Amino acid sequence: MAGQEQKVLLDTDIGDDIDDALALAACIRHPELELVGVTTVWRDTELRAAQARLLLEVAGAGAVEVAAGSRDGLDCINPIVRNHQADVLSAEDEERLRKGRTDAIRFLAEKAREHEGLTLMPVAPQTNIARFIMEFPDEFARIGRLVIMGGHTMADCDKPEYNARGDPRATKVVFGCGKPITMVGEDVTLQCRMRPEDLEAIGAKDTPLSRAIMRMTELFQQASRSGKGRRRPIVHDPLAVLVAADPSFVRCEDEHIEIDEDGRCVKTPGKPNVAVALEVDADRVCRTLVELIG
Repeated sequence: MAGQEQKVLLDTDIGDDIDDALALAACIRHPELELVGVTTVWRDTELRAAQARLLLEVAGAGAVEVAAGSRDGLDCINPIVRNHQADVLSAEDEERLRKGRTDAIRFLAEKAREHEGLTLMPVAPQTNIARFIMEFPDEFARIGRLVIMGGHTMADCDKPEYNARGDPRATKVVFGCGKPITMVGEDVTLQCRMRPEDLEAIGAKDTPLSRAIMRMTELFQQASRSGKGRRRPIVHDPLAVLVAADPSFVRCEDEHIEIDEDGRCVKTPGKPNVAVALEVDADRVCRTLVELIG
């Protein structure tokens, strides 16, 4: 779909890992994507919505609406904790930007009615999307495809990926939805780690958006600091955004994927239901992301 501007909606748990903020910035700035909305999921979704609204505002995209969504999973109650990057918000901004829609599932249905063939980009636990599928099946039928950051098919890793295991039943609902799915999982994202010079190049742009991104990156690094020094961001979520705009960033293979009770992606016989990204041009990914964010 490269060369065609397409309407996309990002579903995010912005505020924990820095890759969500990078993904939102890429959505805002990508010339081939029209961001029609953002939904937030997992724990304090109203705080996450405030952070998303801040990035949209400083980027001059404040007209893009954000709706806070599911705090809990389909089968679990999540503790409400303040995420690592919340200090990007001043007290005044947090009070102001927390105000807004809190009905993400209905918001998704509205956007599907407005935009036939919309691309959904869930880069978080799949609760919002699963509830959308179950509660608004007619509106979900209007969705064009899903580009998901989640899961992996690595035979040497038995641990399920974070987003997929966060709400396994929701992941199973989403992967069984019948829509075209591209899975941008850890098979490829773990290869895409930003270098210090990449972050320096973003910071050197010194725009309101790049300054906010750099502040959130600092907060992320402070929260995850180890004896090995500052953590370099892995480009999990932004890769899904780039692939939505241009599939040539990765090589995919069509597979029939089932989700087990722990959120693992299991290849099984049957008609393929997922295009699984297996190879990636990591240098091109990071270079493109640096070019976009500013």
